[in-house]
Amino acid sequence: MSEYAYERHIAELAVLRASILTKGVQSGVSEISKEDNSPVTIADFAAQCLIIKALYHAFPNDMFLGEEDSATLRVDEKLRDKVYDLVLAAEDVINLQDSGKPLPKPESVEEMLDLIDLGGHKTGCKAGGRFWTIDPIDGTAAFLKGQQYAVSLALIEDGREVIGIIGCPNISAEMTRITENEVDKTGLGIMLTAVRGQGSAIRSMTPTGLGDPSPLETLRPLSSKQLHIIDCATAVTCRHDVIAKLADRFETTFPNTEIWSSHIRYAALIVGGGDVHFLIPADPATKMPIWDHAGSQLVFTELGGKVTDLDGNEIDFCAGRDLSRNRGLVVARGGIHGRILATMKTILVEESR
Repeated sequence: MSEYAYERHIAELAVLRASILTKGVQSGVSEISKEDNSPVTIADFAAQCLIIKALYHAFPNDMFLGEEDSATLRVDEKLRDKVYDLVLAAEDVINLQDSGKPLPKPESVEEMLDLIDLGGHKTGCKAGGRFWTIDPIDGTAAFLKGQQYAVSLALIEDGREVIGIIGCPNISAEMTRITENEVDKTGLGIMLTAVRGQGSAIRSMTPTGLGDPSPLETLRPLSSKQLHIIDCATAVTCRHDVIAKLADRFETTFPNTEIWSSHIRYAALIVGGGDVHFLIPADPATKMPIWDHAGSQLVFTELGGKVTDLDGNEIDFCAGRDLSRNRGLVVARGGIHGRILATMKTILVEESR
Protein backbone atom coordinates (compact mmCIF):
# COMPACT_ATOMS: atom_id res chain seq x y z
CA MET A 1 0.00 0.00 0.00
CA SER A 2 1.39 3.40 -0.98
CA GLU A 3 2.10 6.08 1.60
CA TYR A 4 -1.04 7.90 2.79
CA ALA A 5 -3.27 5.44 0.93
CA TYR A 6 -5.73 5.01 3.81
CA GLU A 7 -5.82 8.72 4.59
CA ARG A 8 -6.52 9.44 0.94
CA HIS A 9 -9.25 6.80 0.84
CA ILE A 10 -11.11 8.20 3.85
CA ALA A 11 -10.63 11.78 2.65
CA GLU A 12 -12.04 11.02 -0.79
CA LEU A 13 -15.08 9.28 0.71
CA ALA A 14 -15.68 12.17 3.12
CA VAL A 15 -15.55 14.72 0.29
CA LEU A 16 -17.81 12.54 -1.84
CA ARG A 17 -20.46 12.39 0.91
CA ALA A 18 -20.24 16.15 1.47
CA SER A 19 -20.52 16.73 -2.28
CA ILE A 20 -23.64 14.56 -2.50
CA LEU A 21 -25.19 16.42 0.43
CA THR A 22 -24.41 19.92 -0.81
CA LYS A 23 -25.40 19.28 -4.43
CA GLY A 24 -28.67 17.76 -3.24
CA VAL A 25 -29.76 20.90 -1.41
CA GLN A 26 -28.10 23.58 -3.56
CA SER A 27 -31.35 24.74 -5.15
CA GLY A 28 -33.27 24.96 -1.89
CA VAL A 29 -31.08 26.41 0.87
CA SER A 30 -31.13 30.01 2.06
CA GLU A 31 -28.40 32.28 3.32
CA ILE A 32 -27.45 32.88 6.94
CA SER A 33 -25.18 35.83 7.72
CA LYS A 34 -22.17 35.36 9.98
CA GLU A 35 -20.72 38.06 12.23
CA ASP A 36 -18.38 39.16 9.42
CA ASN A 37 -21.40 39.40 7.05
CA SER A 38 -20.12 36.51 4.91
CA PRO A 39 -22.79 34.00 3.88
CA VAL A 40 -23.17 30.50 5.32
CA THR A 41 -25.88 27.84 4.92
CA ILE A 42 -27.06 24.79 6.82
CA ALA A 43 -25.19 22.76 4.20
CA ASP A 44 -21.86 24.37 5.24
CA PHE A 45 -22.36 23.26 8.84
CA ALA A 46 -23.60 19.78 7.93
CA ALA A 47 -20.78 19.13 5.47
CA GLN A 48 -18.08 20.24 7.93
CA CYS A 49 -19.57 18.03 10.64
CA LEU A 50 -19.68 14.94 8.41
CA ILE A 51 -16.16 15.44 7.04
CA ILE A 52 -14.66 15.84 10.50
CA LYS A 53 -16.67 12.88 11.85
CA ALA A 54 -15.26 10.55 9.17
CA LEU A 55 -11.70 11.76 9.72
CA TYR A 56 -11.87 11.85 13.53
CA HIS A 57 -13.25 8.30 13.58
CA ALA A 58 -10.35 7.04 11.45
CA PHE A 59 -7.59 9.30 12.82
CA PRO A 60 -8.48 10.30 16.41
CA ASN A 61 -5.06 11.82 17.10
CA ASP A 62 -5.20 14.27 14.20
CA MET A 63 -6.11 17.95 14.51
CA PHE A 64 -8.60 19.87 12.37
CA LEU A 65 -8.96 23.38 10.98
CA GLY A 66 -12.34 24.26 9.46
CA GLU A 67 -13.98 27.46 8.30
CA GLU A 68 -17.15 27.15 10.39
CA ASP A 69 -17.86 27.03 14.12
CA SER A 70 -21.09 26.22 15.93
CA ALA A 71 -21.71 29.55 17.71
CA THR A 72 -24.71 30.46 15.51
CA LEU A 73 -26.25 27.02 15.95
CA ARG A 74 -25.87 26.99 19.73
CA VAL A 75 -28.14 30.03 20.08
CA ASP A 76 -30.71 29.08 17.43
CA GLU A 77 -32.48 25.80 18.22
CA LYS A 78 -34.57 25.81 15.05
CA LEU A 79 -31.52 26.30 12.84
CA ARG A 80 -29.57 23.70 14.83
CA ASP A 81 -32.32 21.13 14.30
CA LYS A 82 -32.36 21.81 10.54
CA VAL A 83 -28.63 21.14 10.34
CA TYR A 84 -28.94 17.95 12.39
CA ASP A 85 -31.80 16.70 10.21
CA LEU A 86 -29.63 17.31 7.15
CA VAL A 87 -26.71 15.45 8.75
CA LEU A 88 -28.89 12.43 9.58
CA ALA A 89 -30.40 12.42 6.07
CA ALA A 90 -26.98 12.35 4.38
CA GLU A 91 -26.50 9.43 2.01
CA ASP A 92 -24.47 6.49 3.32
CA VAL A 93 -21.05 6.25 1.71
CA ILE A 94 -19.45 2.84 2.12
CA ASN A 95 -15.87 2.40 3.34
CA LEU A 96 -14.78 -0.71 1.49
CA GLN A 97 -11.57 -0.85 3.54
CA ASP A 98 -13.56 -1.11 6.80
CA SER A 99 -15.66 -4.25 6.30
CA GLY A 100 -18.01 -2.41 3.96
CA LYS A 101 -19.33 -0.16 6.72
CA PRO A 102 -20.72 3.29 5.93
CA LEU A 103 -18.90 6.38 7.12
CA PRO A 104 -20.10 7.22 10.64
CA LYS A 105 -22.47 10.03 11.61
CA PRO A 106 -22.79 11.92 14.89
CA GLU A 107 -25.10 10.25 17.40
CA SER A 108 -26.48 13.43 18.95
CA VAL A 109 -26.95 17.15 18.36
CA GLU A 110 -24.28 17.91 20.94
CA GLU A 111 -21.78 15.64 19.19
CA MET A 112 -22.56 17.42 15.92
CA LEU A 113 -21.82 20.81 17.49
CA ASP A 114 -18.62 19.54 19.08
CA LEU A 115 -17.44 18.06 15.77
CA ILE A 116 -17.97 21.37 13.97
CA ASP A 117 -15.97 23.09 16.69
CA LEU A 118 -13.09 20.62 16.40
CA GLY A 119 -12.27 22.61 13.28
CA GLY A 120 -13.90 25.97 13.86
CA HIS A 121 -12.09 26.77 17.11
CA LYS A 122 -8.62 25.61 16.09
CA THR A 123 -5.67 27.42 14.56
CA GLY A 124 -3.78 24.55 12.88
CA CYS A 125 -0.27 23.59 13.91
CA LYS A 126 2.03 26.57 14.13
CA ALA A 127 5.12 24.45 14.81
CA GLY A 128 4.51 21.57 12.45
CA GLY A 129 2.53 18.45 13.34
CA ARG A 130 -0.40 17.03 11.41
CA PHE A 131 -3.83 18.52 10.78
CA TRP A 132 -6.66 18.50 8.25
CA THR A 133 -8.03 21.74 6.85
CA ILE A 134 -11.59 21.83 5.54
CA ASP A 135 -13.74 24.20 3.52
CA PRO A 136 -17.17 22.51 3.47
CA ILE A 137 -18.47 24.84 0.74
CA ASP A 138 -15.91 27.08 -0.92
CA GLY A 139 -17.79 29.78 -2.79
CA THR A 140 -20.98 29.90 -0.72
CA ALA A 141 -22.14 33.08 -2.49
CA ALA A 142 -21.93 31.30 -5.87
CA PHE A 143 -23.41 28.12 -4.35
CA LEU A 144 -26.50 30.09 -3.39
CA LYS A 145 -26.86 31.21 -7.03
CA GLY A 146 -26.61 27.65 -8.38
CA GLN A 147 -23.11 28.32 -9.71
CA GLN A 148 -19.68 26.77 -9.17
CA TYR A 149 -18.46 25.75 -5.72
CA ALA A 150 -16.06 23.25 -4.20
CA VAL A 151 -15.71 20.96 -1.19
CA SER A 152 -12.06 21.07 -0.16
CA LEU A 153 -9.95 18.96 2.17
CA ALA A 154 -6.21 18.82 2.74
CA LEU A 155 -3.86 17.04 5.12
CA ILE A 156 -0.97 19.21 6.30
CA GLU A 157 2.02 17.49 7.86
CA ASP A 158 5.01 19.42 9.20
CA GLY A 159 3.93 22.50 7.27
CA ARG A 160 3.46 20.81 3.87
CA GLU A 161 0.39 19.63 2.00
CA VAL A 162 0.59 15.85 1.73
CA ILE A 163 -2.98 15.14 0.56
CA GLY A 164 -5.30 17.37 -1.45
CA ILE A 165 -8.92 16.51 -2.29
CA ILE A 166 -11.20 18.92 -4.15
CA GLY A 167 -14.79 17.99 -4.91
CA CYS A 168 -16.23 19.99 -7.82
CA PRO A 169 -19.90 18.92 -8.00
CA ASN A 170 -20.81 21.28 -10.87
CA ILE A 171 -17.86 20.57 -13.19
CA SER A 172 -18.32 17.67 -15.59
CA ALA A 173 -15.40 15.67 -16.97
CA GLU A 174 -16.19 17.00 -20.45
CA MET A 175 -15.68 20.66 -19.60
CA THR A 176 -12.52 22.22 -21.03
CA ARG A 177 -13.43 25.77 -19.97
CA ILE A 178 -14.98 26.47 -16.59
CA THR A 179 -17.61 29.18 -16.15
CA GLU A 180 -19.99 30.10 -13.35
CA ASN A 181 -23.19 29.36 -15.22
CA GLU A 182 -22.26 26.25 -17.18
CA VAL A 183 -22.81 23.57 -14.56
CA ASP A 184 -23.19 19.80 -14.50
CA LYS A 185 -26.96 19.57 -13.92
CA THR A 186 -27.37 15.83 -14.39
CA GLY A 187 -24.27 14.44 -12.69
CA LEU A 188 -22.26 14.98 -9.53
CA GLY A 189 -19.17 16.42 -11.15
CA ILE A 190 -15.53 15.52 -10.59
CA MET A 191 -13.00 15.11 -7.82
CA LEU A 192 -9.39 16.30 -8.13
CA THR A 193 -7.06 14.39 -5.84
CA ALA A 194 -3.35 14.26 -5.09
CA VAL A 195 -0.73 12.86 -2.73
CA ARG A 196 2.66 14.56 -2.49
CA GLY A 197 5.14 12.86 -4.78
CA GLN A 198 2.48 10.61 -6.33
CA GLY A 199 0.95 12.90 -8.95
CA SER A 200 -2.63 14.09 -9.35
CA ALA A 201 -5.73 12.32 -10.58
CA ILE A 202 -9.32 13.01 -11.57
CA ARG A 203 -12.29 10.87 -10.53
CA SER A 204 -15.96 11.06 -11.38
CA MET A 205 -18.36 11.41 -8.47
CA THR A 206 -21.70 9.61 -8.40
CA PRO A 207 -24.30 9.02 -5.67
CA THR A 208 -23.16 5.41 -5.50
CA GLY A 209 -19.40 5.97 -5.36
CA LEU A 210 -16.29 7.20 -7.11
CA GLY A 211 -15.10 6.32 -10.59
CA ASP A 212 -11.62 4.90 -11.06
CA PRO A 213 -8.86 7.52 -10.80
CA SER A 214 -7.31 8.72 -14.06
CA PRO A 215 -3.88 10.39 -13.85
CA LEU A 216 -3.84 14.01 -14.93
CA GLU A 217 -1.24 15.01 -17.50
CA THR A 218 1.59 17.37 -16.64
CA LEU A 219 0.64 20.95 -17.41
CA ARG A 220 2.10 22.40 -20.60
CA PRO A 221 3.96 25.75 -20.38
CA LEU A 222 1.10 27.62 -22.05
CA SER A 223 -2.40 26.55 -22.97
CA SER A 224 -2.53 28.91 -25.97
CA LYS A 225 -0.62 31.69 -27.70
CA GLN A 226 -2.10 34.19 -25.26
CA LEU A 227 -1.85 34.07 -21.49
CA HIS A 228 -5.13 32.87 -19.97
CA ILE A 229 -5.74 34.70 -16.67
CA ILE A 230 -8.14 33.40 -14.01
CA ASP A 231 -9.62 36.11 -11.79
CA CYS A 232 -12.73 37.40 -10.03
CA ALA A 233 -13.46 41.08 -10.63
CA THR A 234 -16.01 41.22 -7.82
CA ALA A 235 -13.46 40.19 -5.17
CA VAL A 236 -12.72 43.47 -3.39
CA THR A 237 -9.72 42.04 -1.52
CA CYS A 238 -7.61 41.86 -4.70
CA ARG A 239 -6.00 44.63 -6.79
CA HIS A 240 -7.31 43.89 -10.25
CA ASP A 241 -5.79 47.07 -11.67
CA VAL A 242 -2.23 45.74 -11.45
CA ILE A 243 -3.30 42.39 -12.90
CA ALA A 244 -4.80 44.29 -15.84
CA LYS A 245 -1.47 46.05 -16.35
CA LEU A 246 0.31 42.70 -16.45
CA ALA A 247 -2.24 41.50 -19.00
CA ASP A 248 -1.40 44.52 -21.17
CA ARG A 249 2.31 43.70 -21.07
CA PHE A 250 1.58 40.14 -22.14
CA GLU A 251 -0.80 41.45 -24.81
CA THR A 252 -3.73 39.41 -23.56
CA THR A 253 -7.29 40.15 -22.50
CA PHE A 254 -8.17 40.34 -18.82
CA PRO A 255 -9.69 38.38 -17.35
CA ASN A 256 -10.25 35.37 -19.58
CA THR A 257 -12.20 33.49 -16.91
CA GLU A 258 -13.94 34.91 -13.83
CA ILE A 259 -14.72 32.56 -10.94
CA TRP A 260 -15.80 33.36 -7.36
CA SER A 261 -14.71 30.16 -5.54
CA SER A 262 -10.97 30.06 -4.77
CA HIS A 263 -10.71 26.31 -5.31
CA ILE A 264 -12.64 26.44 -8.57
CA ARG A 265 -10.09 29.02 -9.77
CA TYR A 266 -7.43 26.38 -9.16
CA ALA A 267 -9.60 23.85 -10.98
CA ALA A 268 -9.75 26.28 -13.91
CA LEU A 269 -5.95 26.16 -14.00
CA ILE A 270 -5.83 22.38 -13.67
CA VAL A 271 -8.58 21.23 -16.07
CA GLY A 272 -10.02 24.45 -17.50
CA GLY A 273 -7.20 25.72 -19.67
CA GLY A 274 -6.05 28.57 -17.42
CA ASP A 275 -2.42 29.65 -17.09
CA VAL A 276 -2.14 31.99 -14.13
CA HIS A 277 -4.03 33.30 -11.12
CA PHE A 278 -3.04 36.13 -8.77
CA LEU A 279 -4.00 37.34 -5.35
CA ILE A 280 -2.66 40.88 -4.98
CA PRO A 281 -3.84 42.17 -1.58
CA ALA A 282 -5.84 45.38 -1.83
CA ASP A 283 -4.92 46.15 1.75
CA PRO A 284 -2.08 44.99 4.05
CA ALA A 285 -4.73 43.61 6.41
CA THR A 286 -6.19 41.34 3.70
CA LYS A 287 -6.37 37.76 4.98
CA MET A 288 -5.85 34.59 2.97
CA PRO A 289 -7.63 31.77 4.85
CA ILE A 290 -5.68 28.53 4.70
CA TRP A 291 -8.78 26.56 3.71
CA ASP A 292 -9.16 28.62 0.52
CA HIS A 293 -5.86 27.30 -0.87
CA ALA A 294 -4.63 24.12 0.85
CA GLY A 295 -5.21 21.00 -1.20
CA SER A 296 -5.73 22.68 -4.55
CA GLN A 297 -2.16 23.95 -4.48
CA LEU A 298 -0.91 20.38 -4.07
CA VAL A 299 -3.02 19.10 -6.98
CA PHE A 300 -1.63 21.96 -9.09
CA THR A 301 2.04 21.63 -8.12
CA GLU A 302 1.99 17.84 -8.57
CA LEU A 303 1.23 18.58 -12.23
CA GLY A 304 4.18 20.94 -12.66
CA GLY A 305 2.51 24.15 -11.55
CA LYS A 306 4.26 26.55 -9.20
CA VAL A 307 2.89 28.61 -6.33
CA THR A 308 4.73 31.36 -4.44
CA ASP A 309 3.90 34.62 -2.77
CA LEU A 310 4.77 37.98 -4.32
CA ASP A 311 8.24 37.79 -2.78
CA GLY A 312 8.94 34.42 -4.37
CA ASN A 313 8.59 32.51 -1.08
CA GLU A 314 6.93 29.12 -0.73
CA ILE A 315 3.55 29.06 1.01
CA ASP A 316 3.71 28.52 4.78
CA PHE A 317 0.80 26.40 6.00
CA CYS A 318 1.80 26.62 9.66
CA ALA A 319 0.91 30.28 10.27
CA GLY A 320 -2.50 29.69 11.89
CA ARG A 321 -5.90 30.10 10.27
CA ASP A 322 -4.52 32.44 7.60
CA LEU A 323 -1.46 32.43 5.34
CA SER A 324 -0.20 35.41 7.32
CA ARG A 325 3.48 34.76 6.65
CA ASN A 326 2.97 35.21 2.92
CA ARG A 327 2.21 38.34 0.90
CA GLY A 328 -0.21 37.59 -1.88
CA LEU A 329 -0.06 34.70 -4.34
CA VAL A 330 1.23 33.96 -7.83
CA VAL A 331 -0.13 30.66 -9.14
CA ALA A 332 1.17 29.76 -12.61
CA ARG A 333 2.27 26.96 -14.88
CA GLY A 334 5.84 26.08 -14.00
CA GLY A 335 7.40 27.18 -17.28
CA ILE A 336 6.09 30.74 -17.03
CA HIS A 337 5.98 31.37 -13.28
CA GLY A 338 9.38 33.07 -13.08
CA ARG A 339 8.59 35.54 -15.87
CA ILE A 340 5.12 36.24 -14.48
CA LEU A 341 6.46 36.88 -10.97
CA ALA A 342 9.23 39.17 -12.20
CA THR A 343 6.78 41.21 -14.29
CA MET A 344 4.35 41.58 -11.41
CA LYS A 345 7.17 42.69 -9.08
CA THR A 346 8.16 45.38 -11.59
CA ILE A 347 4.58 46.63 -11.86
CA LEU A 348 4.17 46.77 -8.08
CA VAL A 349 7.40 48.76 -7.71
CA GLU A 350 6.18 51.21 -10.38
CA GLU A 351 2.84 51.52 -8.59
CA SER A 352 4.54 52.38 -5.30
CA ARG A 353 6.43 55.39 -6.71
